[in-house]
Amino acid sequence: MPNQAIKILIADSEGTTCDRICSFLTGDPTYQVVGRAVNADECMSLALIKRPDVILVHNGLKPTSGIEVCEQLALQNLDAATLLVVAQAMDENLFRRMMAANVSELLVAPLQKNRTMDAIRNAFDKKASQRHGGATASSEESRRIIAVTGARGGCGRTMVAVNLSCAIARAAERISPGGNNVVLADINVRAGDAATFLDIRPQRTLADITVSASGVDREMIESLLENHASGVTLLSASTPEPYGRQELTRGIIVSALAVLRSRFKYTLVDVGVTGTEVSNVTLDFCDTILMVVGMDLARLRAARLYMAHLLEANFPREKIQVVLNDIQPESKSISTAQAESILEATVAVRVPNEGRLVPASINLGQPFVLTHPSSPVSQAINDLAARLGVDIGKGSSFKGLFKRLHWGETNGWSAAAPSAYAVPHKGSS
Repeated sequence: MPNQAIKILIADSEGTTCDRICSFLTGDPTYQVVGRAVNADECMSLALIKRPDVILVHNGLKPTSGIEVCEQLALQNLDAATLLVVAQAMDENLFRRMMAANVSELLVAPLQKNRTMDAIRNAFDKKASQRHGGATASSEESRRIIAVTGARGGCGRTMVAVNLSCAIARAAERISPGGNNVVLADINVRAGDAATFLDIRPQRTLADITVSASGVDREMIESLLENHASGVTLLSASTPEPYGRQELTRGIIVSALAVLRSRFKYTLVDVGVTGTEVSNVTLDFCDTILMVVGMDLARLRAARLYMAHLLEANFPREKIQVVLNDIQPESKSISTAQAESILEATVAVRVPNEGRLVPASINLGQPFVLTHPSSPVSQAINDLAARLGVDIGKGSSFKGLFKRLHWGETNGWSAAAPSAYAVPHKGSS
């Protein structure tokens, strides 16, 4: 609890949102409403005079929109203020502008007390860390969305996404123990396999959200998250009954990405079928595109066409990194230089073929970067994480986890593996 009350400014032309928030805070000395603005000019003036810790702005603020006010406040460099936008729904334009204006979070109406109080507290704590030069001083700038995609199925996209998530989580845990560091979002409704690769059976997924949902807030997303003992949090969209299900909407995926980015340092997205509305909007909002390419001529040619499509769609070439995956032993007959010539792109990392290791890892639901960290294929994944700016370091912070995995490297994958990674599901004994 802070030594002084968290000072809050609320900007709302209608007044109903302000009244509701004030009712949440009644009788709690931890919070103090220092101002109520009814228009944009009044919000700007009160922000400069009152110097609040947190500013809640309704996007329906008049005569201009709330997000425009947030943009103006960002230009004032009010380092004591954290901004939250209250809106009826998320859309792509709002998401972009929130990120540019360093808006902490979106609150979707109608507001709920616990959700609103947690958002205010989280926003205040985040800004306080930045003001005092803490380790999260540049947390907003360092938050990243990384899309893992491929031109066609069978290229190893999910294998790379899952193991890269675990490698980043392991490194991030060493630097920031217990932090909300890595989330893996599998947005392939019809054939998502990330949960299988992690030996997790999600109780609910994004596919359970009705397609009519216009707003997806943090509370809804958090109800779908599943924890893995590696430190990775999983958000799955897959369903055991894919046929007849409608795909995710743009609104749902944009809202989900906004929530995940506000909570996690690294958001990795296993992008399913390419060319869909969901995959396109995901690639548009990500910071890095990892294109996984299976090492045979058919997949290389498909990847070249996919690369050309991305460039024609105005994705910057520097945003795209190519990951070659030796999906079979014969892959070595094609050199990296030959692959680069076909793709007309530089290769970031080449993942070697390791015989039984990768298939066994998939079948057992045990990521090989954790069970076989010294293997060449794990080193390739670590190299990829390093290219993404992750401080891999040496050693592992999961010694206790490895002790539970008695069937590790010395067993040569001959022993049956327990489901050691999956954290007990919600409601389980």
